[in-house]
Amino acid sequence: MKSVTAMAALLLWSVVSTAAEPAPEEDYEAVAGIWVRNDQDAKGSPLRIEQELTRDLSKVTVYDRQGRRVHQHQAKYRLQRMSDANLFVYYDLEVLEGPNKGKKSPAPQSFIYRIKEDRFIQVEGVLEGDKLSPRLMIWWKNKPAASPREG
Repeated sequence: MKSVTAMAALLLWSVVSTAAEPAPEEDYEAVAGIWVRNDQDAKGSPLRIEQELTRDLSKVTVYDRQGRRVHQHQAKYRLQRMSDANLFVYYDLEVLEGPNKGKKSPAPQSFIYRIKEDRFIQVEGVLEGDKLSPRLMIWWKNKPAASPREG
């Protein structure tokens, strides 16, 4: 995992100094929907994380192993394009549920992303000025259950 993150940081090194431009509507259409990934809490217990992206709002919900909602936050976002990468910028983050309920963070935060088939690939901590450690996360598109055939 560290080698993947290091490689992503190396490949994006030349990109981070390039000015970003507003993304076209097709980029917003590509990210729209519900994306899911698995993670662990501080004690190693499994978590399911869902991110719902609409045209200008991201809502992230975290569920514990029993399916109980333990955290939820939302933020406004905008997409930008750089020469070889896409930039996801979120801002006006507000925690809606969980231990930090009511906490707000208006400052913009950014990460590199790419949509590849049914995956949303997110790379944090590689942009100039990032305070986060480099991290790669892969979200999977949540596909609605097929409706039973009538007839």
